Amino acid sequence: MYFCRDCGRQFQSGHRIDNVCLWNDYLTEKRTISELSTLHKCSERTIRRRLSSVADSFTPIYPESATIILDTTYFSKTFGVMLFQDAASGRILHRRFVRNETNQEYLEGLRCIEEGGTRIKAVVCDGHIGLLQAVTSCPVQMCQFHQLQIVRRLLTNNPHLPAGIELLALM
Repeated sequence: MYFCRDCGRQFQSGHRIDNVCLWNDYLTEKRTISELSTLHKCSERTIRRRLSSVADSFTPIYPESATIILDTTYFSKTFGVMLFQDAASGRILHRRFVRNETNQEYLEGLRCIEEGGTRIKAVVCDGHIGLLQAVTSCPVQMCQFHQLQIVRRLLTNNPHLPAGIELLALM
């Protein structure tokens, strides 16, 4: 760390952390904050500060048409991130910080994407109650993972009937 006596600023010589590369390492390569701090040779607090500055400057690029994948990830009981992702490119088109997921917030997110100029071809969701009926402007489908989870929950692990044995073999 260097200190400029003229302006009073501190700076590092040479290696600077690129916030976008840091965000991509964190998001796509699934690296933890402690891994990023050892990789970039700085503190975890600096990594958190840089990640929050990138997250605040989120500006999506809207394609002409897209198939939208909807999901919400919770980090605590009262805090989650609702994401709207383009299935073809994998880009996040819209995000929203929520306390709990409601159909109204999903519909508002889809409306924001449409206002951005994207024609929604289809929606893939996690089967949230009522969402399959609430979206009427395009086809809606429950994702395969959640379909399998429902079947697995309703199916016994030791079936006796031939149909149950065949269904368990498909899982």
